[in-house]
Amino acid sequence: MKINPEIFRNYDIRGIAGTDLNPENVEAIGKAYGTFLHYRNIEKIVCGRDCRLSSESYQIAFTNGVLSAGVCVIDLGMVMTQMMYFGQYKFQTAGGAMITASHNPKNYNGFKLATGYSQTTGPEELREIKDLTQTEKYFVSNNPGVLTKMDVKEDYIQDVLKRVKIQKKFRVVVDTHCGTTGNFNPEILQRAGCEVIGMNTKVDGSFPMGTPDPTDAKLMNILANKVVSNIADIGFAFDGDGDRMGIVDEKGNVLWNDFVLAIFADELLEKKPGSKIIFNTLCSRVVSEIVEKHKGIPIIWRTGHTFIKEKMSAEGAALGGELSGHFFFADDAYGFDDGTLAALRILEYLSDKNVSLSTVYESFPKYISSPEIKIGCPDNKKVGVINDLAIKFRADFPNAQITDDNVIPGDDGVRADFDDGMMVFRYSQNGPYITIKFEAKSNEVFEERRTYVREMLKKYPEMIWKDELCVNLDFLK
Repeated sequence: MKINPEIFRNYDIRGIAGTDLNPENVEAIGKAYGTFLHYRNIEKIVCGRDCRLSSESYQIAFTNGVLSAGVCVIDLGMVMTQMMYFGQYKFQTAGGAMITASHNPKNYNGFKLATGYSQTTGPEELREIKDLTQTEKYFVSNNPGVLTKMDVKEDYIQDVLKRVKIQKKFRVVVDTHCGTTGNFNPEILQRAGCEVIGMNTKVDGSFPMGTPDPTDAKLMNILANKVVSNIADIGFAFDGDGDRMGIVDEKGNVLWNDFVLAIFADELLEKKPGSKIIFNTLCSRVVSEIVEKHKGIPIIWRTGHTFIKEKMSAEGAALGGELSGHFFFADDAYGFDDGTLAALRILEYLSDKNVSLSTVYESFPKYISSPEIKIGCPDNKKVGVINDLAIKFRADFPNAQITDDNVIPGDDGVRADFDDGMMVFRYSQNGPYITIKFEAKSNEVFEERRTYVREMLKKYPEMIWKDELCVNLDFLK
């Protein structure tokens, strides 16, 4: 079947609903995944979906494809991605699928496909699934799989709440931005003992308030104003499928998620000194500084939830995280990314320390930092742009410590570390765009790096400065 090959990315499948994806080729993807599972003797999966307008019809089509290969499907309905992962453990299924496009705009959809417990497809597995859709050499069973429907909401809530002890009543603002998390996270935080002030909690897959993305400074600043005006202790924002989180302190400061990861590292290393902490190349130097300060082992690694989870497993790491807001807890949890657990863990930390979030923020090493900036660039151009840019980057900063695919095999960008900060360019695996982050200790150097990034990118006519996928471009002005 002819399917746009570019929707098969390095760890997820992402495309435009109605253009790249339709019920017919979604069923073909289901057949391919079912065949993939059959060859691995995996006989059962759990399957969930987010609230996007196309997700329900795509789940039906995808499920039909999986069933044709003789693989049984447990339909979880509309859930957060972490609830699908949790369902794997509850029902003991090595297979799992989530119909979602996470933080992509409303016209996108896609799939996160499990290859084991807390593990998802990487480049080789997705290449195999893509090849099966092209050759149509599907395994068709004489005994189709059986479809059952199960509800994991209460089991998930009880499981996640038992993993934290919050001994203080917090006043929290929760912005679910009309995403799937509106059905779950306000209730979970209430049951954790919080007074919850909801924002945009009515689920609407057309995303009338814009794309749920906690890396978007505009979204986070609106949340910050709500926190301050309501005299709240903290504000939480979640992405469309719930596996990512963002936070604001009681003074209205937006804490980018590399800083949040440093808080989690501080918490964990007090209890488990010497632990390994995995983080992606977009993260601030504050992460490695905090990990080293508390005698942990910092390991910088490739961006992508699949790659971080694989590296955590290989290293026996207790914690992982990304600037995008994926947090992976393997100390006393399952090791998959869970925005709900991340929110609860922050509250537990503040409760244990009996401090405000702003006090923690002010006590950590200070960097003036940009958020994650996303600029459009066609899928067939973005790799070339980054490769060319990396050559210039290394020439312009000969004394910097460079991290690229010579250091991290398969890495999709280039990072320079300085004594007073860092700068990184990479291309996205999830869409046609490039991501950038930079930081410095002083305003003067920060402005120099901002100018460098802006002028460098302007040299490439391939860059698309006005696109739905663009985020935080104001930081380059």
